[in-house]
Order: sequence, then structure tokens, then C-alpha cells
Amino acid sequence: MKNVYIVDGNNQYSALFTFLGFSITHKLEKADLVCFTGGEDVTPSVYGDKRHPLTGSNVIRDSYELQVFAKAKELKTPCVGICRGAQFLNVMSGGRMYQHVTKHCNSHYLTDEETGEKIYVSSTHHQMMMPGEGATLVASGNEKGDREWYDGQVAKRDISDKDIEVLFYPETQSLCFQPHPEFDSVEYVGMRKYFKELLSRFLSL
Repeated sequence: MKNVYIVDGNNQYSALFTFLGFSITHKLEKADLVCFTGGEDVTPSVYGDKRHPLTGSNVIRDSYELQVFAKAKELKTPCVGICRGAQFLNVMSGGRMYQHVTKHCNSHYLTDEETGEKIYVSSTHHQMMMPGEGATLVASGNEKGDREWYDGQVAKRDISDKDIEVLFYPETQSLCFQPHPEFDSVEYVGMRKYFKELLSRFLSL
């Protein structure tokens, strides 16, 4: 049985990984997978941008998770991020953030870029990943909402042509999954199955 180390998680995340066949470990050194979970926005200074008025972050949490990520990288342990966790791993792997987006607070379909499969997923975030160099786009949506960000100190805004939902970074072994597979409602069975399939496809877990 594979072990997962869950960072800042709750019982929903433990239940998810138990359902997926993992054992929960509280020792990072014993983990086959590290999971970063949902919560506040990532502090913009971490990726070199100015803070948007609607960005709310927790610098103490960021500081702690930076240490966990560095240790996971040292141990060569693959990582998966859910919601904020996905955004955190995106930033740690060289990406940035659209700091405010609209039309992302209602569940919708995303499309797998490789297979064309459409999956109904949860959506409870107001930010969206901006891929960095070396990222593989795994799945995207088509909500076409407003998006706002800073290019360093310069404010920018447009309407999204493609909404980034899932990324994979081979170099850091980071799978960034923006929806919420820990939600166990019957309507999200397909999302859970898809999450499990991606762990196998990209991280061999």
C-alpha cells in the first residue's frame, strides 16, 4: 500500500486517499506522495507579482509549505495539489497566477486534452493557474470569464480563451488539480475517478 503525506488537510482529504487505496502517514520521509490541500490564495510575492485587491493569503502557511515542498523535492517524492494546493505547486514549478477570475464558483465540465473526455467537476475558486515553462496542460474548461492579474507591477485584464484546470510539471513531479476530488457527492463520482486516473497516468501511483 502506498503512503500519502497530507499537508494542512482535514478528514475529507484523509477519506479521499483512503478511498483511493492509500495509507495516511505523518512522516514525510515515509511518503510515496505529498498532497497540498485547499485554502487561502498563495502570497503573490512568492511568484514576484503585486497583490490584487481581492487576493487573501496566509504568509505563515506559505512559509511552512515552502519548506515541505523543498523537502519533498530533496526526497524526490512526487506531489499532488488540490485547489489552492494546485496553485501552490504551479507557483513552485515556475508558474504564476491569474489573481481573480469570474465564472469559477459553479461546477462545470472540463476536457482532458489527451483523451477528449469531459468530466463534471467542482469549482470553488476565484484564482486560476498561469502555466510556467515546462508545464503540460492536462485539462481545461471553457467558462470564458474575466481574469485579472499583474505582470510584475502592471495590472492586466481580459477574457479567458481557455481556463486552466489541471497541469503537470515533469521536472518537479507535480500534478496540479484545481477542482475538489475530496467532495464525495454522487455528482462528482466521475471527478474522483478522473483524479485517480491522473495519479496513475502522471505519477505512476
